[in-house]
Amino acid sequence: MKRKVIDIYPPSKKEGEKEVSLPKRSESRGGRGVFIIAALFLVIAGGYFYYTVYQTRITISPDTESFQENEEVLVRAFGSIGEGEIRGKMIKETIEETREFPIEERRVVEERAEGSIEVCQDYTNNDTNYREGTRFVSDGGKLFVAKDNFVIPGMDNGDGCVDVEVEASEPGEEHNISSDSKFALPGLEGTDVYGRVKGVSFTLHKEGVFEEVPHLGEEGMRRAEAEMSEDLLSRGIEMIREENEEEYFLESDAQFKMDVVERSSEEIEGDEDTFLFRLTVEIEAIGISKENTDDFVRGLLPEGYTWRKDSQEIEYEFSRTNFGDGEADAVISFSGEMYEYFDKETLKREILGLSFLEAEERIMEKAGTVEINIQTFPFGLSRVAGDPNRVRIDLEFDKN
Repeated sequence: MKRKVIDIYPPSKKEGEKEVSLPKRSESRGGRGVFIIAALFLVIAGGYFYYTVYQTRITISPDTESFQENEEVLVRAFGSIGEGEIRGKMIKETIEETREFPIEERRVVEERAEGSIEVCQDYTNNDTNYREGTRFVSDGGKLFVAKDNFVIPGMDNGDGCVDVEVEASEPGEEHNISSDSKFALPGLEGTDVYGRVKGVSFTLHKEGVFEEVPHLGEEGMRRAEAEMSEDLLSRGIEMIREENEEEYFLESDAQFKMDVVERSSEEIEGDEDTFLFRLTVEIEAIGISKENTDDFVRGLLPEGYTWRKDSQEIEYEFSRTNFGDGEADAVISFSGEMYEYFDKETLKREILGLSFLEAEERIMEKAGTVEINIQTFPFGLSRVAGDPNRVRIDLEFDKN
């Protein structure tokens, strides 16, 4: 039978010895270590959060006071400006336009018919002289007169005929008679040669006219220019204001003037009732610099004060304007609210890292205020952020 062999024997407790027990490992020591590590992590994370994420917004409502002042100033566009003067600028705009206008005027056209009458005689071999104004009456009763002296040759010197230049006694179309018209000389009536001297044919050189026609006169052109000038001036003022309103005051019509550069008119071919009028004008303005006006106003404020800009109102009136020299006398009225000036960036750096209470006290020292509101993001801490890039200061006036 096999025997179990034990080659290691456990130590036997001798008689009289006390049993010694080893100390057990405490479980609570491990728990405290975890807590310390966690706390350290929170401190580090909190510091990182404070210096990188935490933001502060401060809203300040300054105490304001009303301010109003009227000043006589010289607006100067050229050269340097001195005390009591504000920078101006000469602004020009050229506009050209052509428009159609009706011809409203009328005139009466009166023109006499002109022509020549072949006059013949059959009673003498001698030349016969006749004077200017000799009358000829057509077989239709139309009277013509000789324009010059004339001579009817005798029978031996030719055929006894001559062409006499004549003009109708009255204007009108009724004297535009036919070429086969016959004429008598009423001045010879009652003499032996009456009927022996006569006109045998007629040649019309110029027609007679008596009618009312459209007429483009000085009055019509003046009306066209006045209408166009008014429109072009309004358009030029609007253009100058739109292009310069951010930098210059241009509210007063007294700041503008217009000169006519060129004018012309022409009739429209085939349309006797309408004409074209072309007008070129130059609109000139004296603008008042807004930036320089703002500096001028700040110079009127008590020392240490500045404008509340959204309350500022500026009105002005020109009393004299010299566009040639680029100058204007004006009375400018300033009104609005002012408050003690403080530099936001400087104030911001002075309150970095302060408690809200300390920050409020420091702000009150630098600027008179009605109310201070401090907000943080995220919420929880009651100190101003330590980075100026994460501190924002805004002004709010509607709580006054």
